Amino acid sequence: MFLGFTETQKQQKTSRLKQKKRKRLFCRVCGSRISDMRYLTSVDGGSPNRVFRNPNGYLYEIITLSDCEGLQDTSPPILEETWFPGYPWVVLHCSSCLTHLGWRWENPGRIPSLFYGLIRERLVEKEN
Repeated sequence: MFLGFTETQKQQKTSRLKQKKRKRLFCRVCGSRISDMRYLTSVDGGSPNRVFRNPNGYLYEIITLSDCEGLQDTSPPILEETWFPGYPWVVLHCSSCLTHLGWRWENPGRIPSLFYGLIRERLVEKEN
């Protein structure tokens, strides 16, 4: 006779289903996979969702992530005008379509030592 699931079994099943249905990030232009929402990370105690203005006056809403794929560096590391003090930045483009998707900051002497800031409007979030 089946008596149903215990509360713990229900929670475990729900957790497994959530793990299977991950929210992934894709390039809005070409659809290449870029990252996964599980890699959202906080930098310097701030929110993973931030808005910054570059020296030319452009506003960017970015999300900070600890891991990405499908990106290529298109600049040398630059320390001037960094949004994260002590972290040089490089410009990142989609490896497939070359759309500018954001930046990477890296400093082996800091924690985190590396993170990405991707432009929110240039990404599409899909549940997998």
